Amino acid sequence: MRAIIRMMGIISMFIVIVCALAAEPAQAGFFSRVQDIYQAPDKIDEIEQKYKEANEELSSQLEQSKLATEELARKQEELLAQNQQLMDQNAAMQAELDQARHKKEAFQHKLYTGGAIVAGLFVAYFLAIRIWRYASWRRQKPYREGGISG
Repeated sequence: MRAIIRMMGIISMFIVIVCALAAEPAQAGFFSRVQDIYQAPDKIDEIEQKYKEANEELSSQLEQSKLATEELARKQEELLAQNQQLMDQNAAMQAELDQARHKKEAFQHKLYTGGAIVAGLFVAYFLAIRIWRYASWRRQKPYREGGISG
């Protein structure tokens, strides 16, 4: 029984030592805390100075952002105006293209009509000559049968 109690005592001490080694070291003692309390105004001034510097930097960044935004808005307005101008030019060119296409179609129609009329006149001329020759041949037929000797 004594051996068991002794063994349990050794194990308990071993566990306490292991836990003590694993624990974090103490942060500060009483005197360090008192010293920190008396140095707090200096730290507050330092933090306040850092805050002011960060605030000024953010203000300058904000101003730069505003300037960049204004520049981008101006460029966008210029590009929109240029886009509108190009759209107007495109519409004018499209109208010119449609007008030129219409003129071309009208010219082709006149050309085809003129060609058909000329071809019709040639056919009419050819038929007229053929009819005139046939009519002449029919008129001359009685004279050819008897002939001059006849």
